[in-house]
Amino acid sequence: MFKRQIAVLVLGMVAAVGTASAAEDFYVGGTVGQSKWNDDCKLTVKCDSTGTAYKVFGGYNVNKNFAIEASILSMGKVSAVSSSLNSRSDVKGAGFDIAGVVKHGFTDNLSGFAKLGVARLTTTSDFSAPGMTLKSTDTSTTQAVYGFGLNYSVTKEFALRAEVDSRRVKVGSDKERVNSFSLGAQYTF
Repeated sequence: MFKRQIAVLVLGMVAAVGTASAAEDFYVGGTVGQSKWNDDCKLTVKCDSTGTAYKVFGGYNVNKNFAIEASILSMGKVSAVSSSLNSRSDVKGAGFDIAGVVKHGFTDNLSGFAKLGVARLTTTSDFSAPGMTLKSTDTSTTQAVYGFGLNYSVTKEFALRAEVDSRRVKVGSDKERVNSFSLGAQYTF
């Protein structure tokens, strides 16, 4: 399903690029970084609450100070080993979001942005223990996403991007916050 979402976003961006030949209204990009799941890791022998996060995004500049942006993302995979049953639990998250982006130029090359929107996220939890079959559970939820970041324009079309964003995910019946720091690039048409 995640691959299908990426394909839909890429096709949408290609269609948008085709209609944006005379304007600098559309942009696409991608980032990669680290996600930090807000898990307390109690009753575990080993716990890794960080994962590799990445996303592809596309946006439309409504004007120089506001854009609408859509992203398809992965929040990475986190793992824990329990001391009581010698069990292992792995959780990974992915989804998509749409957000309003408020932008402000600091210099000719450096601008900042803040975003607020809604995300549809799915977590997959895998649990295994000696003598048990693997149990897998998917949980989907719709949550707010917010973040901020910086763009540094290398050329008129190409910019480097750094951002921090935050989402809540549902893992079974629990809700956890996932914060991501990522670096990447964007191209404006």
